[in-house]
Amino acid sequence: MVLYKFTDRSLGFVSTLFLVRLLSPADFGIVAMGLTFVFMAEVLVSLGFDIALIQHKNPTEEHYHSAWTCNVLLGGSVTAVLLALAWPVARFYGQPEVFWVLCCLAFGPLFASLENIGIVKFRKDLQFRKEFNFRASRRILAFAVTLPLAFWLRNYWALVGGILIGKLGGSVLSYISQDFRPRFCLTKARELLHFSKWLLLNNIAFFVRDRSTDFFVGRLYGPAALGIYNISYEIANMTTVELSASINRALLPSFAKIDNHDELRAAYGNAMSVLALIALPAAAGVFAVAPFLVPVMLGIQWLESTALIEILAFNGALLLFQSSICSVVTARGFPSHVAKVNGLYVLALIGLLVLFAGRLGVTGIAWAVLATSIVMTPVYVYMMKRALGVPPGVFVRATIRPVLAAFLMAAIVRSILPAYQPAMAVPQTISWLAAGIGTGVAVYSIAVGLLWLLAGRPASSELLVFKAISRVLTRKQRNNE
Repeated sequence: MVLYKFTDRSLGFVSTLFLVRLLSPADFGIVAMGLTFVFMAEVLVSLGFDIALIQHKNPTEEHYHSAWTCNVLLGGSVTAVLLALAWPVARFYGQPEVFWVLCCLAFGPLFASLENIGIVKFRKDLQFRKEFNFRASRRILAFAVTLPLAFWLRNYWALVGGILIGKLGGSVLSYISQDFRPRFCLTKARELLHFSKWLLLNNIAFFVRDRSTDFFVGRLYGPAALGIYNISYEIANMTTVELSASINRALLPSFAKIDNHDELRAAYGNAMSVLALIALPAAAGVFAVAPFLVPVMLGIQWLESTALIEILAFNGALLLFQSSICSVVTARGFPSHVAKVNGLYVLALIGLLVLFAGRLGVTGIAWAVLATSIVMTPVYVYMMKRALGVPPGVFVRATIRPVLAAFLMAAIVRSILPAYQPAMAVPQTISWLAAGIGTGVAVYSIAVGLLWLLAGRPASSELLVFKAISRVLTRKQRNNE
């Protein structure tokens, strides 16, 4: 799944590089205004039947048929509601263009609901290669459609077309990838709904966490500001939050199969250690090189996003830990615990958004998001103790060395890079960006290695890395001989 996410983000990265130069911030903002209400409608009827099937010990074919039927009925309902809301939404934002955009995007949930529910069997049976092949094919299809449309249309309709064709194509590919054929059936719907009611609350909380900022930015500052904020969020989280989706898809079925408490505790510690080793330097690195990353990746017309990316980069790392903890607790059968903690997160976030949004502008919204994640991370860690009996010390020991090494790396990289000037030539900007990345990789690798040695070489993700490097070097030496 990590390989899939790497492929997915690579395509997304290349797509973004083209799209931000072909389309304006306002184009991204207009589509984001429509998508916000699409996501909201989807979340209000999102009952997580795939997770219910994965968590179920012995689901029958009737469980799968019932889950697919409920998905289709809910998807059709969402489409009808969105079509009815298109005009009020356009008036809410004061943007007439949003009306037709939302009318088209409204069919996305219906297309997605037709996806073959049998795909869930890939995750339940830990067949991640098949999962990778399906999801990578779907991403490639969307990529192949969106870019030509952007070159041809040069406006927001390219994004709309890419989204719709990607969802419809994904449903078609699901039937090619999986032999299971769903049919209309509701015999197991009540049983699935009993587990899914807590997942619905969690999905609502996740939606408010991730998309409430769109309402504030779009309503207060317009489509151009919303486009800048959304692209900033995507760039800041391209190696953290996006990575969490693939890791969590693997964590949920894996932890659902663990029965021994000691094994659970060890698996949790290892998972957090790997996440910290990857996510923290990624977030610190994006923060450190943001002034040069933005003009190189997006162009000088997007320089306003630099401050937002610097703030949101660390937020992405914290969300990675939080979402992974939620996946573990849900997999162990405690979705109610997750729903309650997510509810606290939402209350804190809305309070800080109200406090900062009107006073500090879009940057204040980013600070509110980061502050909420900082305050709530210890609460998520404590939830592990309450739900599963895993003490917070396991999390601290798994993350402390990457935290220290990442902050040291960020401080050194920022100290050696000069202040970016718009008058800088492109080759010079690229050179400084490359120097910052190279320095960051070297400093982090040395720092985390030294900290691991000072800690007495514990069995951790660092040990796995060193063993892998040793095997590669040994094999290379043997080949040379």
